[in-house]
Amino acid sequence: MDTSTEQGPADDLDALITSKSKIESEIESQATILRANNSTLDSPLTDGDGFPRADIDIWAIRQARVKIIRLRNDLSSVLDKIGLALERAHASKDAEATADEETPPPSPLPFAKVGSVAPSSPAQIAVSSGLTQSYITYNNIIQGAASRRPHR
Repeated sequence: MDTSTEQGPADDLDALITSKSKIESEIESQATILRANNSTLDSPLTDGDGFPRADIDIWAIRQARVKIIRLRNDLSSVLDKIGLALERAHASKDAEATADEETPPPSPLPFAKVGSVAPSSPAQIAVSSGLTQSYITYNNIIQGAASRRPHR
């Protein structure tokens, strides 16, 4: 059952949960057949002498057991798909959040203007080594530059 055709993760998840509910109700209806015959998935269908029991409907019990086993396998598959759909839903939400975080913040406004830098001064060394390239633009100093310095 592939429900990923042009649907969002939430739609996929809703379809899978509906499928899970249908399977569980079918399992319950088959279990009702077993209970009506005072039987379980493991109870013997023969008496002590090896003959089929006359007090139960053996054919109905065998059919119910087979259907329950198949439905349990189907349910396991649907539960695995639900897990994957949940992962995709959370991944898409994380991707949206990451996309919002990747949007660069607006450029900070300069708070000072540098008139000149003395030769061989620490400021000139920092500018020539590239340490302040992101903080000084067109001789304007951007606020917060001190907090963004690389730690030594």
